[in-house]
Amino acid sequence: MGKITELTVTKGRTLRAGDREEWLRIEYSIKTLVDDDSEIQVAKANIEGLIDGWLSGALGAPASPGAKPEQPRKAERKEPAKPIEALKPADLFPEDLKGLLSFEDQAEWTLIKPRQFLGSENFARIIDIVKKHNGEYVSSGKQSHFRIPKKAKT
Repeated sequence: MGKITELTVTKGRTLRAGDREEWLRIEYSIKTLVDDDSEIQVAKANIEGLIDGWLSGALGAPASPGAKPEQPRKAERKEPAKPIEALKPADLFPEDLKGLLSFEDQAEWTLIKPRQFLGSENFARIIDIVKKHNGEYVSSGKQSHFRIPKKAKT
């Protein structure tokens, strides 16, 4: 077998569209280039976690197969995410995730790096928190990390 340089991960979910007999298929596919064969498993898990996060948020999709979708709620007043400068970065994460991450202060960003393999479920939980604070995931092999801006977007 030759060297793997490209990885494509596709995942989807089929949901019932309301009370009707219609079904809706939601599918995401991500293609990435992998520089090092040893990075394939990490890249795959990270991509799966990202897609799982998207799928669990899609149309109120249940997080586990067979679970019932949530009923639509009345309009809730959503509080805006606090700018990260008002919080310590580690305070954004529950205790079980804090131990998996290291935090690095930079001029405009707080970098959040995994200390170990996260797995798809932890990755999805972390990316949800990061995105709530206007952050993002930066995929760059062994240097992959999450980052959250220190100042709120204006």
